[in-house]
Amino acid sequence: MILEQINGQIELTQYLESKIKTGKVMDLTSYINSQGKAQYAQIQEVVFKSYEDYKEDDDFLQRMTNAISIYVLSVSKGYMDYLRKEAILHGK
Repeated sequence: MILEQINGQIELTQYLESKIKTGKVMDLTSYINSQGKAQYAQIQEVVFKSYEDYKEDDDFLQRMTNAISIYVLSVSKGYMDYLRKEAILHGK
């Protein structure tokens, strides 16, 4: 399968990558850690809450996986929003 390049996609990706490398924007781990708790603590909270909520369920593993997936998607969305704002603030 060949994916077509969307106008501006490569340029924006390269721009943001250069800003991350130079420290002008945070990388993903730094972004996560800037949200009030360290990444490990955030993941631990998701796992603990999921364990407490679903430990008696027959589909425990699927529910745990779903909870972690939702956490990852939420963090990813927040990070992309952050990068977009940074790109707009810095003229790209």
